[in-house]
Amino acid sequence: MTSTTKNRFRKIIIAIIWLMLWQIMASLIKEEILLPSPLLVFKSFISLLGQAAFYKTILTSTIKILVGFIISIAIGTIFAYLSYRYKLFYDFISPIIRVFRSIPLASIVIFLLFWADKSLLSIYVSFIMAMPLIFQNLYDGLESIDRKILEMADVYKVSEIKKIRYIYKVKAKYFLYSSIISVSGLVFKAGIAAEVIGLPQNSIGNNLYNAKVYLDMPNLFAWTISILLISSIFEYMLKRFLGVDYARI
Repeated sequence: MTSTTKNRFRKIIIAIIWLMLWQIMASLIKEEILLPSPLLVFKSFISLLGQAAFYKTILTSTIKILVGFIISIAIGTIFAYLSYRYKLFYDFISPIIRVFRSIPLASIVIFLLFWADKSLLSIYVSFIMAMPLIFQNLYDGLESIDRKILEMADVYKVSEIKKIRYIYKVKAKYFLYSSIISVSGLVFKAGIAAEVIGLPQNSIGNNLYNAKVYLDMPNLFAWTISILLISSIFEYMLKRFLGVDYARI
């Protein structure tokens, strides 16, 4: 048995043990409204998979969160490069980056409910949560570039475009890739949390809230499992897209 097979077998055994513990706790509590059994949750999950509205909801929320995530990567990259090149720009943008990193998620959502369409909440929140982290990681990566390399490039009159392609990109891409992967799970959590507060139609957050209102704990667990699966699949696809070397990040 190879080490990979042993590792997978160990993970399966651990998962089974946790399911058994879950079943034991559910049997002891005997209150579906507090802790439904794994079988009951599984039935609710299968029921969701048979509904067309489930896929529409998943697709709607996921697309919005991904849009905010992609925008955060683009803006964070541009801001990091400009901040690295121009100290004045870094000083100018730093306060808003600190605000975005420090302000509570609930405050962000409430502010946005005054100023923006609630159906777009997950886009804005995903952007606000991810952009500062991507910006900071990439900026740190650019700052770590050996100044002697840049001085040599200046001596040989290397154009800025070639510097970006052959120096900045090569040296800073590891910082960018690691930040993208680490933030990928955060944007889903933040985006769906925003939906729970804003309650836009056809959203995962709205369904989570309805499950809470109607005390439908099996359905709440089923939707939560769906979120975990989507987030895990997205992170796995990101790692594959960025390359095998980054799958360990």
